Amino acid sequence: MSNWIYNRNGQATCILDRDCIRNNRGSVTAWIFGINVYSLRGSHIGWFENGVLYDSRNSAIGFLREATGLPSRPGIGGTPGTPGFGGRPGRPGLSGTPGRPGRGGWSSHDLATYLADN
Repeated sequence: MSNWIYNRNGQATCILDRDCIRNNRGSVTAWIFGINVYSLRGSHIGWFENGVLYDSRNSAIGFLREATGLPSRPGIGGTPGTPGFGGRPGRPGLSGTPGRPGRGGWSSHDLATYLADN
């Protein structure tokens, strides 16, 4: 089952699909292994815990509707229809997991851009 991930403004931005994150067009943009989030190239780019997606500085960058532990909860906008999903790319070798810094507030990064650029 897939669930929309909302950005800090409450807009449905990307999709959690089991062990990967897809953009709003259905393409895989990141992998999840445990609570760690990795880019398509295998670099560690954040954490996903209790329905909250954190960037590499441990600041909240996105969340599921039922998430707990947000710095603040924005209003949630409408949920678009789910796009068709294409195949999954091969999973790369994953880099080591860095130490996790203390939690910050909301990330200064844009969720969609952050996943696409890493």
